Amino acid sequence: MRAAGILSFGPPEVLQLIEAEAPQAGAGEVRVRVKAAGVQPADLAVRSGWTPPGAAVHFPQILGNEFAGIIDQVGEGVTGF
Repeated sequence: MRAAGILSFGPPEVLQLIEAEAPQAGAGEVRVRVKAAGVQPADLAVRSGWTPPGAAVHFPQILGNEFAGIIDQVGEGVTGF
């Protein structure tokens, strides 16, 4: 899969398309084939070097958690979404 991500902290130029292995839906999870995605101010802060409290940043770091798409895989035990 392709995703917007960073390999290091820095200015906007560090944002790039990253090839990553497609995730698999685990127990209690669904996987979404993303059709549209957005970047929020928090993503810009992470790109610049800020780490949210209680979180860890590991490179390559995929940014963004605002998206719309179609559920294409359902993990064990999922009965709704």
